[in-house]
Amino acid sequence: MQRPRFLPNVACTIGLALTACSALAQPPEPQQEKKPALETPGSRLASAKNVMVTRSRGSKIPYDVVKSTLDGWGRFSMVESPDKADLVVTIATTGGEGNTHVSSSAGFSPFSGRYEQNSTSSKDVSDAEITMTVYDARNKRVLWVSSETAKFAMKQTLRENNLVEAAERLASRFHDRLEPPPPRDAD
Repeated sequence: MQRPRFLPNVACTIGLALTACSALAQPPEPQQEKKPALETPGSRLASAKNVMVTRSRGSKIPYDVVKSTLDGWGRFSMVESPDKADLVVTIATTGGEGNTHVSSSAGFSPFSGRYEQNSTSSKDVSDAEITMTVYDARNKRVLWVSSETAKFAMKQTLRENNLVEAAERLASRFHDRLEPPPPRDAD
């Protein structure tokens, strides 16, 4: 008995149709979730709206200058809690306080053989170093850090003026980091 020639073609067509139907009946594969783009320090600084300014150590003058400068800039809203902040700006000042240190000692002098009391005093005449560190409030990652030196002065008012000027330079450097000045024309 002879088999009809069209039977293999029909079987092949039915198989293809079943495969196509089963492919259509399956739910589509879920799309891969896109991972957020890696956030750079520059993009995080640019997107920040709320800032908290703190003082970690040293003189209160640089802290006051930086805080009032950032507030007057108008780019940020000042907040008092790290939970509400996008950025935390920390101001630290070391040295340059002009403090006088006095030490005294008493005992028998090997030279005279008598009981003598000695006292010495010294004055801190070092320059003040002001450091401004900007952290991401969410993950505590350092986004920007810079330091400025305030020259020491013997007179208190001049020493305070030097601190103000150094803090203003720091705030200006931070401003230029976020909003670079236009390039100068070369002559």
